[in-house]
Amino acid sequence: TSSEVNTWIAVGMRDKIVQVLILNMNSQLQAVFLVQLNNSVPKSVAFAENGCVYVFGLYDGNFIKVRGDDGAVVKEYSCQSVIGHAAVNQKRGVYVVDNATDGFTLYRLEGDEEPVRMFMTAAQSVSVPKQVAFRAEGRLIVRGSDHGLVYVFERKSGKLFETLCHSNTDLVQTIAVGVEFKV
Repeated sequence: TSSEVNTWIAVGMRDKIVQVLILNMNSQLQAVFLVQLNNSVPKSVAFAENGCVYVFGLYDGNFIKVRGDDGAVVKEYSCQSVIGHAAVNQKRGVYVVDNATDGFTLYRLEGDEEPVRMFMTAAQSVSVPKQVAFRAEGRLIVRGSDHGLVYVFERKSGKLFETLCHSNTDLVQTIAVGVEFKV
């Protein structure tokens, strides 16, 4: 995230460390905090609007919220699956995780730990992480597959909105969504 004078950077490392740094106007990095997680290898990290950091654990499937000033754990619970990738939508107060097997799951950032909705895709032949992303101000959720398709679901209803065919059998592991660009 960025402000007039500083850019905040969150880094998740394979050795279970999360670090937040500030890149100041003089291009100098300053450490804000470094925290060693108990069991979670960070797969994804994201900033909350209040400066807290959301951490998504790869193997244990944990969702962890840490304070932005000192890295103290505020909240931690299991999403009950491996997390292949995660995306946060602050405006809607939700996040979505790829379970690296048969779909993805939507959760609330605050409140109970139960899933809001599961989005099922075709069974996969290879268990690999696939990116997930929000589109259309959080109304749609997009995810790749290991069989050439990109799935677009309506967040609120859970209905399949569109299936985009990339190929017949190829892995669609990396996706990006954006606003309408003028070319």
